[in-house]
Amino acid sequence: MRLTKFGFLMTLIASPLCMEAENLDVKRIEIDKEKSVDFLSCDAIGKQGLILTTKDDDNQKNTQKGHNRLTFTKYDTLLNKVTSVDAEFSRKDNIDQITKGNDLYRLSMEKNGEFELLFIDGEKMKPILSTGDIGKRIVISYNQVMGDYVYMAGTQKGLPFVYALNAKTGAGKMTNLTVPSKKKFSIMSFETDDNQNEAHLFIKEKQDKGYVMKLYVFADGDLKNEMTMAPDAEDKYPATAFASKMSDGSYIISGTYSDKDTKGTVRSIGVFLKKVENGKTSYSTYINYLDLKNFTSYMTERRQKKIEKKKARKEDKGDEYTINYNMLPYKIIEENGKYLLVGEAYYPTYITVPVTQVKTNAQGGTYTTTTYKREFDGYFYTHYFVMEFDKNGKMGWSNSAPLEVLKSWVPRRHLSINKKAQALEVFYPSFGHMNHVSYSYSGEELLKEEVTYVEDDVKLKRYSGLDTEYWYDNTFLSSGQLKIKDDDGKRRIFSINKIKCDR
Repeated sequence: MRLTKFGFLMTLIASPLCMEAENLDVKRIEIDKEKSVDFLSCDAIGKQGLILTTKDDDNQKNTQKGHNRLTFTKYDTLLNKVTSVDAEFSRKDNIDQITKGNDLYRLSMEKNGEFELLFIDGEKMKPILSTGDIGKRIVISYNQVMGDYVYMAGTQKGLPFVYALNAKTGAGKMTNLTVPSKKKFSIMSFETDDNQNEAHLFIKEKQDKGYVMKLYVFADGDLKNEMTMAPDAEDKYPATAFASKMSDGSYIISGTYSDKDTKGTVRSIGVFLKKVENGKTSYSTYINYLDLKNFTSYMTERRQKKIEKKKARKEDKGDEYTINYNMLPYKIIEENGKYLLVGEAYYPTYITVPVTQVKTNAQGGTYTTTTYKREFDGYFYTHYFVMEFDKNGKMGWSNSAPLEVLKSWVPRRHLSINKKAQALEVFYPSFGHMNHVSYSYSGEELLKEEVTYVEDDVKLKRYSGLDTEYWYDNTFLSSGQLKIKDDDGKRRIFSINKIKCDR
């Protein structure tokens, strides 16, 4: 069908495709890709449905010079198209698109501090564009959304700040944070607590003897609270930290820790859990990665045995054997009076590339030289873990499994997680398919299965931009660009999959 609002042809398969995995119901639509069209993202907006963001080169002819026009198309939860709107804005750097609840936010930022924010109400699909200027010499590290506000956290002239922008009114407020000096702090994390309408910023400050970790709590655009946590032991330094506010007003702080106090490090040897009540730590728990079940299962059997022997020898001497990992942990998941912690392990990869130069010799002739340089080639993910703590910080069950996902140029979480009455459902994209893993709340892996992006009679030739995310209730959303071969020949499509786990 011709979608004149888009200015390009998007042909849906006559009726949505349905398929069944052993424990899943999957409903799918496929959108044929035209040459001029780029699919930028597919974002879940809860029970309002989803928003597909596209850019059509043919649609740029009538835009203002230096601007882009994007199309935002809303589909309902049955994958039926509802409506679409166009929005035009400047071509700026550092674009970040976030969905929160039923709404979509697209923030773009220039190096000189000028920003542009597009807010789209997912129910009415009415775009609101705000512009402003934070100031020069800024570096934005994190963007988050909570309530009516978009929070930008980073540094200006080397010192930390949080800027809160009301997405509906365009009003902004800058909060500058006090630190000992430019060289004696690092921003650890900045995330939101959806249950409490709060945003949490962690900063680690270097002091004469060790460090302190500070938690800044923001709500409704203002700084509401500040807590300082001193170290628990000389050899345990936080590498990452996240907070969840409990119903009694206390905070559960979770993250990873290292045995070295290095500014900005994400290398770690284990995970920790703290409970903070009225600004004071009531307990702290530290768990070595190697104490988690199946944590080395992604390794070869020979390497696993070698590590087990080293660990046993250290323990016989009363010492602890550790292995360093780059770990991307999640915030605490609360379930039936227990806390669940999830993390993904990764490491940077590099390639050696030739550099050829043509030089001139003393006689005026030319000759060619080849040297080699090392270049970053993305982050490779090895495995993930799931572990349980009780309300006193004592570890219960744990489990780990290999994680086969595409490389990413920035550290990013791949697992989409949903709590069910009887199980913890986990989805993540892999090489040409989706993975579904279900864990019981005693740590047992109940099932593991693959979900294909295409039907049995269709051949998947190529894929890119595969992603999964939790949608609503027991439903996940998965999407990506595919090149397929079927009875109609070779085609490029954008595939959108609705996956229900309640069978």
